[in-house]
Amino acid sequence: MIKRIFKYGGIAIVCLITVTVSSALLFRKYLQHEVFEGRAITSPDGIDSLEAVRIGGIDQWIEVRGQNVNNPILLFIHGGPGIAFIPMGSTFQDPWEKYFTVVQWDQRGAGKTYESNDKELQRRTMNLGQMEQDTVEVANYLRTRFKREKIFVVGHSWGSMLGLWLAHEHPETIYAFVGTGQAVSMQQNEEAGYRIVLQAAHSRNNGQAIKELESVAPYPPAIPDMNKLGTVRDWESTLLGPPPSETDFTNVKRILKTVVSAPEYSIADDIGFVRGQTFSLQVMVPQMMEFDLTKLGPDFREPLFFFEGRKDPYCPGSVSGLRSNHSCTAEGNCVV
Repeated sequence: MIKRIFKYGGIAIVCLITVTVSSALLFRKYLQHEVFEGRAITSPDGIDSLEAVRIGGIDQWIEVRGQNVNNPILLFIHGGPGIAFIPMGSTFQDPWEKYFTVVQWDQRGAGKTYESNDKELQRRTMNLGQMEQDTVEVANYLRTRFKREKIFVVGHSWGSMLGLWLAHEHPETIYAFVGTGQAVSMQQNEEAGYRIVLQAAHSRNNGQAIKELESVAPYPPAIPDMNKLGTVRDWESTLLGPPPSETDFTNVKRILKTVVSAPEYSIADDIGFVRGQTFSLQVMVPQMMEFDLTKLGPDFREPLFFFEGRKDPYCPGSVSGLRSNHSCTAEGNCVV
């Protein structure tokens, strides 16, 4: 009798799991279909492609979308490092596609690129020099493929560093660079962010925040420490970030739903989206702390535009050097 109970109980559990998984997969397919239909490019001159391109010795994935393929090319360089934007472009870029052919690129160690290449090979080759070279190759690939003299580039956070480097070192590739969440020196960013959040903790008399933040001092440490970085990031989010909202772009629930709903991504890619972020941070953070674009100097041969958050704790306008521009407010809200 007991064996029979366990037998049928086990069968019932397996059936329940099967039904649950099948339902989840069907719901995922439904969400992907909704996104696909809602973003369909119907213009006869439009383009909607997703492909792997050989960049820096590995297959790196790019998505190209626009209502008219003859429009200017705009390359979006995502941040993180490792926060792939192919699955998240639907949240903001559709209006851009009327005026630009927009290119999303999952960088080495991110998203589809992370998932479709050998992990150890990516670990060995993921360094500042290679990431810079990848950026140049992607820009030149787009120029050649679409027969354009130059392209436009938007860089976000970590991607803003690659984009600004490209603008300085390879002005022949771009018409203009747009930086948002512009970072220039990671060391200075971390120092400024720590001062800002510790000051916020004291002004609010938040004893727990003060205790935890002071426990990681001096910050940033000489040897990068992910635990200390996590402590500072958590309190920056709590004390300096906007109130949690379902419409907030940084809302974790919303991000995961967006990624799972992305028709460009398989289930394996969804997993790679999460794993790639951890991988990229582990590999790149120690090197990023040495990435200092102030050494390049102020001379650029193309227009630069910066759109900065007034209260951005991660990339303060005061660190990026934007305060020297008359278009910056005292709060650090800068448009050049």
